[in-house]
Amino acid sequence: MTSPEKFICDFPDCNASYQRKEHLSRHQAQHIQLQSFQCSLCNRAFGRNDTLRRHMRRIHAVDETAPRPGHACSNCRNMKIRCEGGPPCHECLYRSISCSLNESQDIGRRDSPDKPALSSQDTSSSPPETQKDRFFVRLYFERFHPYWPFVHIGSFNQYYETPLLVQSMMVIGMWANGGQSSQSAAIDLHNTLGLAIYQQRGAWDVSTAEEACSSCAWPIPTYQAILLHIIFALIHKGRDSLGFDLKPSLPPSDMELLECLVVSCKRLGMLSYPNILARYTPEELASYVWISIEEIKRFNLTLYKVYNMVSRPAARRLTTNDLKFPIPKNDPLWNAVSKEEWLSASPRDLNNFSSDDVLENEWISNSAKLLDLIGF
Repeated sequence: MTSPEKFICDFPDCNASYQRKEHLSRHQAQHIQLQSFQCSLCNRAFGRNDTLRRHMRRIHAVDETAPRPGHACSNCRNMKIRCEGGPPCHECLYRSISCSLNESQDIGRRDSPDKPALSSQDTSSSPPETQKDRFFVRLYFERFHPYWPFVHIGSFNQYYETPLLVQSMMVIGMWANGGQSSQSAAIDLHNTLGLAIYQQRGAWDVSTAEEACSSCAWPIPTYQAILLHIIFALIHKGRDSLGFDLKPSLPPSDMELLECLVVSCKRLGMLSYPNILARYTPEELASYVWISIEEIKRFNLTLYKVYNMVSRPAARRLTTNDLKFPIPKNDPLWNAVSKEEWLSASPRDLNNFSSDDVLENEWISNSAKLLDLIGF
């Protein structure tokens, strides 16, 4: 008698297994967190922990954010997910549940005489990256990134990135790897991520939120992950569903997701260059400001291209008239990985940042009629 097939979780440091695939999908959704890292001094929110640390060093002259805990809280440990520390930790705060770190918040504090301070670089509480994870992310940058370069390769750190973004990149890396087993695993993970995105829709979808405005937090890594999720849906679902206009089509659920993403970005003012500039100050590190602005521009342009590819003109919610920002520039600097590459491509005026220099004459929207005519 053969034993029943087991569905095993392939997330790092997790050995859970289930007899039913839907139970595995529900379990894996718990691994995916839509994280937001907030500065405790000025309340600015960042999608990446390393970006928050750079902000605190440059603006507040603080070396690090709140230290990671020496061990995960009981809830994060039970779910086998990374605990970012607290108290309370981000996951417990998001779920509005009691965090066990509250019970031991004096342990390991900076001012504790018998406990050394924990560095922000401490990694003891997080599961190690696997070689497989790094391989699929590398394939993403090698095979996919040259066509859709809206995630910055030079500052990308898999350890600190939002898990949803890393997993979305891994899906594409798995698919690019080829082979039936690898591509089947990509589809399974893609479906799991879709479940997580819909379950946590309240954390990112502001398409109907009355309070949404340009001064709200912009969850860029989460939006990047959702856009990658939609692009992959086109790759493996839409390639065989061309209409007479030669446009690929998305399944209704994915099209609804794309519509919500588009409207959310518009309501947050992300397509306006003055709004983009307003999020940064001349006191911040020039390279950080340039990369951040360029990343938003490149995301916006990719969002437009994907949306234009699948939407019908009569019902289109995003047009070239909405692209009120200059085109992305300096590809060599954007793709620079080493210090030598960065210095070689860096212009002399990189440090001359001004939030008043909106470059309105260079906005894509100025050429809307011409771009529409040629089908951009």
